[in-house]
Amino acid sequence: MEGEPLVSVLCVTFNQVKYLARAMDGFLDQQTSFPFEILVNDDCSTDGTTELALSYQRRYPDKVQVVTHEENQYSRGIMPVENFLMPRARGRYVALCEGDDYYTDPTKLQRQFDVMEMNHTLTACVHANENVRARDERRLSVLRFYECDRAVDPADVLAHVQCFSTNSLFMRTDALQAYFASPQKALPAHGDHKLMTYFATHDGGMWYIDRIMSAYRFLAKNSINRTQLMDGDREALATRLYDARTELLRSIDESTEGVYHEAVLKGIDRMDYEYHKDLRDYRVLKTRWSRRFAAESLPARMDSLLYTYARPLHKLAYALYCRL
Repeated sequence: MEGEPLVSVLCVTFNQVKYLARAMDGFLDQQTSFPFEILVNDDCSTDGTTELALSYQRRYPDKVQVVTHEENQYSRGIMPVENFLMPRARGRYVALCEGDDYYTDPTKLQRQFDVMEMNHTLTACVHANENVRARDERRLSVLRFYECDRAVDPADVLAHVQCFSTNSLFMRTDALQAYFASPQKALPAHGDHKLMTYFATHDGGMWYIDRIMSAYRFLAKNSINRTQLMDGDREALATRLYDARTELLRSIDESTEGVYHEAVLKGIDRMDYEYHKDLRDYRVLKTRWSRRFAAESLPARMDSLLYTYARPLHKLAYALYCRL
């Protein structure tokens, strides 16, 4: 399809040679009425990921552009999306998907494009997704926050760590640029948490499509979730996460001049719950938040129970589960 791309798909990858082809094929399979481009940043992979990405660029030179480096940039604190991909993005909209995740619906970009074109005040559009096992893509769970297509309630985003997967994000390019210039960007909270809270509370907010259109690999090699799971100092990690999350909410409260103050307070309480959930503190969770904890999945509750009362059994169960 000729013409300037209206959508830029941004993909960040590092040592994900086992997964990247699935991501790239999912991008290329998209059926759209508009031209789109695929921009990939490979951060000095050593397992063949760089060569794989470049092979796609050779096959699809008008569609795929790969950015490579002589030195790992992330280790220097340089963010690839902001510093390398966004300056090259030509689209009116941008979509995010890391190299270990992938699109499962060939109509994903078109559906999100149509939503954003109907309401230019929206900052972003998200959708339901599935969480899959990294090794064989077997579905583990579904992240489906609402049960119908609808506007995203900012209070819901402020009261949860994650309502939607990052690989479901489809944003106005200028809204993402505004986020990069915002006070929230520099905070230590996770990038997906910052993006969601910012987009939900600015301009016309976000729209949700109740359709599973992407997959998130749980515990994929070199992913943040796997690194955190293996972190030996769980209490220190949980404390850092709690401090970062609450600081983000207070920053949103200040930048929006208290418009969402009540939602922010509920969000801070939720972050306290997530802190004890990260610690797997079964006693506190069951006593202080009995109804909320009862609504968790059986595996999540068993995880906390075993960690609190049968640590050796929990360690064995996790070792078996993490052999992906």
